[in-house]
Amino acid sequence: MIDIKKKFRDRKSSLSSEIYDSGYLTSSGAVTKSNEAILHNELELILKKKEIIFPNSIIDFYSQVGMLSLNWKIVDEHFQNGKEDEAVFKEDPWIKKEYLDNGYSWEAVKILLNGNLNITQLKNIIDLENVKATGMYDAAISVGLNGGDLRPIDTNEFAVACMKVQDGNLIDNIYLYTGFGGFPEALYDMKVTFEQYLELAYKAKCFNYWNLTYCLKERSPSYELMKRFFPVIFPHLEPDLEEFGIVY
Repeated sequence: MIDIKKKFRDRKSSLSSEIYDSGYLTSSGAVTKSNEAILHNELELILKKKEIIFPNSIIDFYSQVGMLSLNWKIVDEHFQNGKEDEAVFKEDPWIKKEYLDNGYSWEAVKILLNGNLNITQLKNIIDLENVKATGMYDAAISVGLNGGDLRPIDTNEFAVACMKVQDGNLIDNIYLYTGFGGFPEALYDMKVTFEQYLELAYKAKCFNYWNLTYCLKERSPSYELMKRFFPVIFPHLEPDLEEFGIVY
């Protein structure tokens, strides 16, 4: 399993530092709640009581941290040089043509130009009442599965990454559910493990709807935004987005 702190949190060599070095972004960095990490043997006892078996990747994750939340957004006038930096996007001719001239507010566009990753707390995976609260219990039924067959992993607003439970085992394969907030309902098989999912999140720098872009490529509503503005937002990095259908 990858080192979560090193990959996402450390100021010197992680996604948090890459976001900080952008110059166009503001972020509070990665929140991991390391104090809520659970020792392997303790987690196995918890899972035994819940009658569910986790793959090693998930056990390793929660033995490092209690969760993983990372969000970034474009700076604004409240930051030093923020008004000028924001104008790079706000005054972009393509954004004006495709969004601002078509009824989108700049605040709505800024949401599309943000980044997020929200690997949920353990309780939202193992406790059915919490699964119900996330909406994924009913979502599983809606796509022809049993309630509780889908457990939320990355709980973003409109696209939820989840894993299936089969015969009491949480299978190490990520699915992406859409259907909240007016999105067309679908369940995409990403055909990646949990660890591979985190690696993809890192490559995409958690650009909004990166996981949907991975599934749909150019059919994703965020594909063109990601393609055009990833190099602008991260001018100091060499894009590695071929797996998302983006080649420069």
